[in-house]
Amino acid sequence: MNSRLSIISSLICIIILSCLLVIFKVDQSKINRQANELTLELNKKKKELQQVKETQQRKFLKQARKSNNVNERTSAEQILASQELSTQANKFFEIVTTFDSQKDWLNREKKVQSLVTPNILLNKSFFNNGLDNTGRSIIETTKSHASFKTATTQSAMVKDNQIEGIVHVVYEAWQDNHTSGIRTEVYQVKYSLLEHKFTDIQDLGMENQEADISYQK
Repeated sequence: MNSRLSIISSLICIIILSCLLVIFKVDQSKINRQANELTLELNKKKKELQQVKETQQRKFLKQARKSNNVNERTSAEQILASQELSTQANKFFEIVTTFDSQKDWLNREKKVQSLVTPNILLNKSFFNNGLDNTGRSIIETTKSHASFKTATTQSAMVKDNQIEGIVHVVYEAWQDNHTSGIRTEVYQVKYSLLEHKFTDIQDLGMENQEADISYQK
């Protein structure tokens, strides 16, 4: 009799524990779902706030450019020029430091034509056929890849409708079956505010060299 009661008690305990476990899992799932929803809502609000700030800034700069105050006009022009330089630098270096194949490598030159003057397209450290002395593709042979991360631009004062700057370009480079590495390369650039194009880009060298891939040289 005692044995039967013991078995029944054990079964009841198991059933209760199972029910509690199910309830816990349901509650945890609900909590996770609510947390995800809150995160999405927060990110949405942050994006909306950033858009409002950018809109207000553009409005302020537009007004400042028409100001009778020389200092306000000069400051507005400088900010707008620096923003344009930064935007165009990101576009250019994202194209240049992103490739997965020989086709990608060659297409980079076409993609940047609207961003640079013709002399830059002749720079072989940026744009070349990607072939070794035997005519084979270096990219395909070494199975090299690269992926743009960020470009941070420090700009000088506008002079004669031109602005110069230093650009720190961060990208990831790797070869198949090898660990990827992050590289930071520094460039000095000159940008025409009349043509809205880079007129000169000089490679100043690497800040670090964690990846052993030299596809540009």
